[in-house]
Amino acid sequence: MENIPQRETLFCDLSAFVRPLMISAVGAGGKTSTLFWLAKLFRQAGRRVLITTTTNMFLPAEQCPVMLCRDPAQLPAAFFQQPLAACFSRWLPEAGKVRGFTPETIDALAAREDCDVILVEADGAHGFAIKAPDEHEPCIPQTSHCVIAVTGGGMLGQSVRPDNVHRWPAFSRITGAAPEDTLDFSMLLRLVRHPQGLFKGVPPGCRRVWLLNQISQNEKFPAPLFSAALEHGEADVVWLGAVQETPAITRRLVR
Repeated sequence: MENIPQRETLFCDLSAFVRPLMISAVGAGGKTSTLFWLAKLFRQAGRRVLITTTTNMFLPAEQCPVMLCRDPAQLPAAFFQQPLAACFSRWLPEAGKVRGFTPETIDALAAREDCDVILVEADGAHGFAIKAPDEHEPCIPQTSHCVIAVTGGGMLGQSVRPDNVHRWPAFSRITGAAPEDTLDFSMLLRLVRHPQGLFKGVPPGCRRVWLLNQISQNEKFPAPLFSAALEHGEADVVWLGAVQETPAITRRLVR
């Protein structure tokens, strides 16, 4: 397992040398934070970044131009020349969030090739750190080049229950967990590897990154623990770290 990988290494994990690049984030435990960390990474590399969603998400915490529109593919090209921008379909005042677009709409936007990077929040979790996808989830644009599946590592060692896991019936069915069972690595591994689990609906040929977020730099995980997530191709790369800290990713394992 490689410790504290360089930015160029992470770019390889993301298939980040195509243009326009589309990365979709699914799962729970830090999707929005992950997208804004990636936005910063790409901006530092001189890429122009657009953030959007196929579900609902909170408005960007940092300052960036925000556009509300029915069809982003109809926006003038000048809008996409900014270093960082966000685009959504409408504001939802009762939820304090913005609503995004259908995956097909975002695919059409990517076809215009006006953006360098499109970052998509493609799943909802209602603030939970762990989830399993429901029948209609996730909502991944088919032209995504990379999907990052996020799990909240801070839940490891804690009991799982219907009140702290989003989509508990699906999670229980996929992992075999019963209420008050302890979340351990083997349970997360079942969630990652199951066809209806974290990487459900990922387009063929898409790069798959499993991000175990909210992991302290001091926590030690032997590399063999992660080999099972990689050996059959459910994931191409495993990242461990905490995207709101520096460095964000402290360890990395590649198939």
